[in-house]
Amino acid sequence: MAMSCTDDKRVMDNGKYVRYKPEQVVEALERLYHDCSKPSSIHRQQLIKEYPILSNIEPSQIKVWFQNRSS
Repeated sequence: MAMSCTDDKRVMDNGKYVRYKPEQVVEALERLYHDCSKPSSIHRQQLIKEYPILSNIEPSQIKVWFQNRSS
């Protein structure tokens, strides 16, 4: 499974903070869900590192989102 997703990455110019809309985060999580509906804890950690859009979300929040999405 390829873990690169360039359309989610944002360039931070001059140290500016990039804020994502909740809809953007949900879209990213939906795309990831279609790739893997039950990511392991290690996989969730990798997702947070590789996708800047998820950098402000705790692994436990991502876990709950996937659990709720599967229900």
